[in-house]
Amino acid sequence: MPRSAESRKVLAALDAELAAASDRRGQRMVWTAAETAVLALISSTIDRKVWLRRAWSRTDDVKLRLKLSAELRLVETSLARLLKHVTPDVPAPPSLQTVKARKAANARWHRDRSGSDSAV
Repeated sequence: MPRSAESRKVLAALDAELAAASDRRGQRMVWTAAETAVLALISSTIDRKVWLRRAWSRTDDVKLRLKLSAELRLVETSLARLLKHVTPDVPAPPSLQTVKARKAANARWHRDRSGSDSAV
């Protein structure tokens, strides 16, 4: 359960993106189990970032500020990585070039092998 306002705001924005993607697609989309787990991790990470920022701003100890700054950078990097795993948008349709390349690859891989099997 998100505790910070920043965490709730990010989760609400991601839910709004999912709703917009649902509207574009014309059917109701929901988060998968894996995406739901990632959303929980995102929420916890944001809460940790908020706590670290608060601790950083309340201390005057230079050494502690340096340690908190390093931890904040790690948390922000982790958060960016987690956010890449949640994509509520509908994927773009494949281009004509992709369709042609896929068709050519399938033609090579799925040739009729009955002629080569009789020679064995």
